[in-house]
Amino acid sequence: MPGFERRIAATAALIAIPIAAVQAEWRFSDATATAQAEVGHWYQFGFQNMADMTAGGAAGGDLDNDGDIDLVVVRADLGPPTVLLNRGDGIFDTAAGSGLAASSQGAINGASLVDIDGNGSLDLMLGGVNGQPALFWLNDGLGQFSLSAANVEFSAAAGNELRRNSYSASFADVDRDGDLDMALGHWDAPDRGGGGHLWLQQAGSWISAESWFAGAPWSSSDFSFTPAFADFNADGWPDLAVAADFGTSRWFLNQAGAAMLDSTTAVISDENGMGSAIADYDNDGDPDWFVSSVWYPSDPRRGGAGTTGNRLYRNTGSGFEDVTEAAGVRAGYWGWGSCFADFNHDGWLDLFHVNGWPAPQQPGAEFYLVDPARLFISNGDGTFSERAAELGIQDIGQGRAVVCADLDNDGDIDLYTQNTGGNAAQPGRTRLWRNEEGNTLPWLRIRLRQPGANPDAVGARVQLSAAGIRQTREISAGNNYLSSNPIEAHFGLGAASGTSMIDVRWPDGVDERFAAPVLRQRLLLVRGSGSELFGDGLE
Repeated sequence: MPGFERRIAATAALIAIPIAAVQAEWRFSDATATAQAEVGHWYQFGFQNMADMTAGGAAGGDLDNDGDIDLVVVRADLGPPTVLLNRGDGIFDTAAGSGLAASSQGAINGASLVDIDGNGSLDLMLGGVNGQPALFWLNDGLGQFSLSAANVEFSAAAGNELRRNSYSASFADVDRDGDLDMALGHWDAPDRGGGGHLWLQQAGSWISAESWFAGAPWSSSDFSFTPAFADFNADGWPDLAVAADFGTSRWFLNQAGAAMLDSTTAVISDENGMGSAIADYDNDGDPDWFVSSVWYPSDPRRGGAGTTGNRLYRNTGSGFEDVTEAAGVRAGYWGWGSCFADFNHDGWLDLFHVNGWPAPQQPGAEFYLVDPARLFISNGDGTFSERAAELGIQDIGQGRAVVCADLDNDGDIDLYTQNTGGNAAQPGRTRLWRNEEGNTLPWLRIRLRQPGANPDAVGARVQLSAAGIRQTREISAGNNYLSSNPIEAHFGLGAASGTSMIDVRWPDGVDERFAAPVLRQRLLLVRGSGSELFGDGLE
């Protein structure tokens, strides 16, 4: 695209940038109790089926437009989701009356926060299993929700599709008509398939766009878990990657808003894709794709098909290459929700995911009951080192959802993990892992604002340079697996004392440049109007 560099170097080699600044040892601490952020997730009568075992949901976003990140957490069949409103310092109050009604049909599954009606407030998309339909809830701007009238049209267009199990949702303007469309995962029982994976929003109504997928790829069996949009080939049109079970992960190139071309090759080899994270981890200007999967540690009692672990697919500009082994991210246990984030602010994205499976089906697989969460810290050269326990994260719950966000407004990325449980005797509970103050390197948090039906500019691309590294972020809305991060870009800036100008490619392809900012700020970049703070600058 004009004004954007396709590559930051003539070669594809990864160059490690030394960080001269010295920061104190940093780590995470369990702040769940002090933050008042614990929410339970289990079933009153225990797990009844596979859908129960895979379910969960949490989403982070600014529900009341006060500049900080609030949370919505799904609670299985215990009742409606819990809404946690942030006081501004990472301590939460449970909303007394969110308006979210309980359902007696089944269990809510998956949560996404996105401004679906374009009025400037984040709305809520909730999926469901066991007969619970997927539904939109509209936000009044103060964190109070009501059912959207669009659900009637949505259900009419879908027929019975939305009463199938629905999982993760992702949003982008795939036809570039100005409003947001949706992709939806539908893991279902073997030999059961169908549609309902791509939905176009047109004048507030929803229509199925399953015909965009040639050959009906999910018609016979559907194991799709986590769809996520990203512009993989930099042509300005959102493409789609779908992490899916039993060797069925796929990725599709958007054909100028008319079709999704299946571009999957043998490189896409994850055997049991669950969660997904998409970001430019190697700082070469284009988004890469991580898929969490299933891995057995080396033990003669353990084995079987489909256990070769996570996958990291590096974007070459013309497709993907599998760099999992070289990157060192294969060994992740039974992975689910995942995210890329620069936790130590050195200018390179790190990788986190949760784990667990409650019903070991092979001898020696008992360790899946206590799988540790994994934190892969970037070494700045395309490789990662796993350091979760070393850095204070010891979460062995049945992890499903994860929200990666600056929850206490101190400038670094915290982690909110959601664990599921079979019943009250073995409950699942959320954990808030606070990124502590040993992390002193500079940062920027950036939100975008534009007129029209996509005010948060979902699908925009933001680039800046600092400390010799040019970083790229896409503004995305979902999905980590049943969960979503805030719709903003967070940059760690290494040893930088300043940055370059900020380049934004808006969702319609128009480029705009903003003045170099002061560091350690929360910036709102307004299309055509410059920048302003959306929160206090923190030094």
